[in-house]
Amino acid sequence: MGTPDPLTGHEARLAADRRRAAMLLRLRRQSETDGRECLPMLIDACCKDPAMLSLHVWAVDQAIFGTGRIRAGRHIETAAAWCGHRLGSPWTVDMGWLLDGRTGGSRLAAWTYAIALDNGFRPSGPDPYHS
Repeated sequence: MGTPDPLTGHEARLAADRRRAAMLLRLRRQSETDGRECLPMLIDACCKDPAMLSLHVWAVDQAIFGTGRIRAGRHIETAAAWCGHRLGSPWTVDMGWLLDGRTGGSRLAAWTYAIALDNGFRPSGPDPYHS
């Protein structure tokens, strides 16, 4: 077993960066025609390509929902707080954290709920994240 070739690793990282950038662009374009397909498309991509798990959640929020960076960070912080997590920085949170199977989908649900509330959605019943 030899030493890994640094050039091969660098090329693989660049290829993954290109795929992630292409996904953000694809999400942005899809959000302009039928935004309901964005999250299923992204989750499917994350299942098929582990590189997608490194997408920053704030960038996904911007691509799909058109939010500014500060609002996107607030959505992440809110979701984390509702799930009992303290984050060092919302800017480091990636799709791997959001889709972590050990949470049973609670982070993803909290994040989408935070976005919905911020965009004016008001549930008819009590807020499930506040007692």
